[in-house]
Amino acid sequence: MAKILYYDASAGISGDMNLGALVGLGVDFDYLCAELVKLNLAGEFRLERKNVLKNGIAATKIDVMPLKSQPHARSYADIRQILESSNLSQSCKQRAGAIFRTIAQAEAKVHGTEVDRVHFHEIGAIDSIADVAGAAICLEYLFEKLGVSRVVSSKIELGGGVAICDHGALSVPAPAVCEILKGVPVNLGRANFEMTTPTGAAILRACADEFADGASFRIEKIGYGAGDKDAADFANMLRVMLCETDEELGGEGGERNLGARSGYGEVCKQILISTNIDDMDAESFAFACEILRKNGALDVFSRSIFMKKGRAGFELNALCREQDAQNLKDLIFTHTTAIGVREIEVAKTELKREFVRVQTKFGEIGLKISGSSQTQKAKPEFEDCKAAALAYGTTIEWVRNEALKIYDETRKTKG
Repeated sequence: MAKILYYDASAGISGDMNLGALVGLGVDFDYLCAELVKLNLAGEFRLERKNVLKNGIAATKIDVMPLKSQPHARSYADIRQILESSNLSQSCKQRAGAIFRTIAQAEAKVHGTEVDRVHFHEIGAIDSIADVAGAAICLEYLFEKLGVSRVVSSKIELGGGVAICDHGALSVPAPAVCEILKGVPVNLGRANFEMTTPTGAAILRACADEFADGASFRIEKIGYGAGDKDAADFANMLRVMLCETDEELGGEGGERNLGARSGYGEVCKQILISTNIDDMDAESFAFACEILRKNGALDVFSRSIFMKKGRAGFELNALCREQDAQNLKDLIFTHTTAIGVREIEVAKTELKREFVRVQTKFGEIGLKISGSSQTQKAKPEFEDCKAAALAYGTTIEWVRNEALKIYDETRKTKG
């Protein structure tokens, strides 16, 4: 049994619609406001929440209210500095950074420039910064407090007509939206206005694990986030549902954000970044590996190698999602002596996995469950076992065995 977050984006998505839907779903509004203070932008904005009706349906409207004049534009480097210097959790920084990188990469492609030279106009405004950081905060809340393990989105409605922006009048969808949503199922023309903004598109592109209109689940909670405009024949709002599922997702026409499926599980498309290093001390090398792990690397590993002229060295490898590759390359160049990296796309097969918690005589212990009923593997979480062993004056192995025993007994009772 897994909990998923399902985005019904049939009326599009924007940053404020997303915040409204997630707050309506159950994210504590005061918690969200308190976490946004950690951006260290005090006095620059505040959130305003109100309940509205959209075609007779109650929805939550969240507005970011600027409290002082803002720069005309912020660079991608400015945005990164705001996030990196903030007091947000590491996972929030990573998720918000991934969303902004998605936008920056699209803008760079559209304007024929490099990512680090991208300057945001509307996207760099304080409301978009709050929308993106707020999205990361809300998702972390749902993952940690409500047990969400996966984000799924329907087809995304883009709208139509013309949108006025800093570059003038542009046909909808905007070029950046098209670039961000390459390969993602979309619809056009439901209304004669912009229904999906670059911020909304990037939130789903960076955070959704799958895009699928056909999915089987049980709905637990629903949140509605109101859009600014009104439409005569439909409610202009984003619907997000907290659901339980015990079936594989992805109906006809669905697409996985990370890859396809094999008989064993997920076949994920990932990027492997490698470099050879022979002029760096071991302690600095270990620190660099830690930095990569904390900034989006799915796995970091190394091996001893012999380089030219018989010199001993290390091969550093970082496995990541495509949207995190540029940031990790930047970090490798910053924190190691590398002057070049190799980058290849790899296919990684993953077993289906979920996280459960069991109550033992040593307290509650989490376990990662992977595989199918025939090939199931259960692994107690090390940090939980370590904390319990210290608290009860026993060994980690004893705690681990107790957690596995309780889990097996629970399975037999249910099965």
